[in-house]
Amino acid sequence: MTALRDDKPEVEVKGTQTLMRALDIMDEVIGGPIRAADLARKLGMSKTTAHRLVQALKSRGYLSVTAEGFGLGPKLLELGVMATEQIDYVRVARPFMERLSDRTGFCVFVGKREGDWSRHLDRVTGRQRLRVATAPGDRRPIAETGLGKALLLDEDETVWEELYRDANGGKVSAKAVKAYVALMREHKARGYVLHDSELGDGVRSLAVPIRDARRQICIAISIASAAHYLTDDIVDTLVAAIVATAGEISEAVGYRAPRG
Repeated sequence: MTALRDDKPEVEVKGTQTLMRALDIMDEVIGGPIRAADLARKLGMSKTTAHRLVQALKSRGYLSVTAEGFGLGPKLLELGVMATEQIDYVRVARPFMERLSDRTGFCVFVGKREGDWSRHLDRVTGRQRLRVATAPGDRRPIAETGLGKALLLDEDETVWEELYRDANGGKVSAKAVKAYVALMREHKARGYVLHDSELGDGVRSLAVPIRDARRQICIAISIASAAHYLTDDIVDTLVAAIVATAGEISEAVGYRAPRG
């Protein structure tokens, strides 16, 4: 009697290969529209296979046809928006914050923008004897904190001016506004904010924006401490650490740096 052979594992393997190829195609399309022939060449598959897969993805709304080739379809865009809306930023950021605080010894915050305000969402205390009093849930005018300034780095200069005036009740000189905008330009050029509090509390902070899958600033992370702990001689080391951490959190919430 001939033994029966179970072909299911082989079918599953072929199905997995097809799925992985389809995912490879979508990974390529994230970088911008691309033609099926170029997909085949880059991914090492036949033109017939590439054409069959892109047509299948197009039929389900995962790809669309553009003048430059196949691009992201409405289904992927919908899923991207839904995923972004469902991200728990505090949960995602917390382990990275703890690692940064353990490495540096400093207090670490994350916060988000709420209109003209910045809201501190979470804090890891750090090891300094003198600790920053700001607590999760606290909010401040967005233009007057390091965390808030990091959240504003993509805004136009007119927005910086308006928010700075509002934070000071409109009672600021043209010279002060000009100086504030000049500092914001420096922060934007560097990609991080070095902030000395103007409230007389002796707090100094470093803050960096975190970007989501849309490459937009969604939250920001900061190191904050009494100024006599966060001294100029260690700023470069701390900048490297916080920028790296911000990059890791950005990747964890879907950010991918532009190609090239």
